[in-house]
Amino acid sequence: MLRQAFRQTKLVKMEEQNKIIGQFDKKKNPFKVPDNYFDDFSAQLEKKLEKIEVAPAPVIKKSFFAAHIQPLLYVAAVVTLLTGISYVAVQPMLQNINDEMKMAKNQESAAFPELSEDDYYDLMAEYDSDEMYELLSINE
Repeated sequence: MLRQAFRQTKLVKMEEQNKIIGQFDKKKNPFKVPDNYFDDFSAQLEKKLEKIEVAPAPVIKKSFFAAHIQPLLYVAAVVTLLTGISYVAVQPMLQNINDEMKMAKNQESAAFPELSEDDYYDLMAEYDSDEMYELLSINE
């Protein structure tokens, strides 16, 4: 019963809408431009524009801080940020290089122990001058 009443109400509304829509001719444009509208348009627009007063744009003065100090703070912030990023990125590489240098130094000191001055002269005395030149030329 309720469903039938709802359908009946819906049908009545649709019939009313169809009557309203049927009043309009689909081929005829309901909108019209007034006669000689575009002939007088520019003259009417100029009259309206003459009546309007245009105020000059307000001049906005920047403070000394905003004009001079603030850009420098931006640059300092960018430089600090880039320095921090590069430090974090480069630090592990530098640590690896330091470790390698320490290892190389330890290996070198193990291969060539520290000699006292007397031991050095004793070692030099074992070689003659030709052998010394030969050893020096190999190291170059």
